[in-house]
Amino acid sequence: MIISRMNKVENMGKLMAFFDIQTEDDFVIKGFKIVNGSAGLFVGFPSNKNKDGEFFDTIFADKTLKQKVNQLALEHYNQGDSSKEKDTDDLPF
Repeated sequence: MIISRMNKVENMGKLMAFFDIQTEDDFVIKGFKIVNGSAGLFVGFPSNKNKDGEFFDTIFADKTLKQKVNQLALEHYNQGDSSKEKDTDDLPF
């Protein structure tokens, strides 16, 4: 799995970046985000907004996979160069 695209944003409140992940099978999952929360930076999984203004996740993962995605994305974000791809062979997709 690699970060196929990461765009850092400015002046968007707590939102710090958007990114996409490409799997080993060449699927691209779009819409991940890095958010600056009360406990620090974390990854928000893709979501949609319903007609009542509430958000719901569109991608689900177990705790272990979420932690791996979070680690991969934050390492990439903190590199300072969003054009580099990072490969992680130990992820299940």
